[in-house]
Amino acid sequence: IDVSRWQGKIDWQKIKESGVEFAIIKAGEGLEVAPRFYENITNAKAAGINCGVYWFSQARSTDFPEQSCFCAL
Repeated sequence: IDVSRWQGKIDWQKIKESGVEFAIIKAGEGLEVAPRFYENITNAKAAGINCGVYWFSQARSTDFPEQSCFCAL
């Protein structure tokens, strides 16, 4: 599943019991850590769900690629 702040408070144990084995969790956007990131990653791992994270990026000009970097966690 893909999780960000839009899902609100998540019952990770219920998610695990439904058969979900992997979650990709939004870690942040721009220079800000995503709301609920730490809560989600901590609780998902505690429930035994494998996790990946992503950082949302959006080019605002043609110069953007030269001014940014991509980091996979």
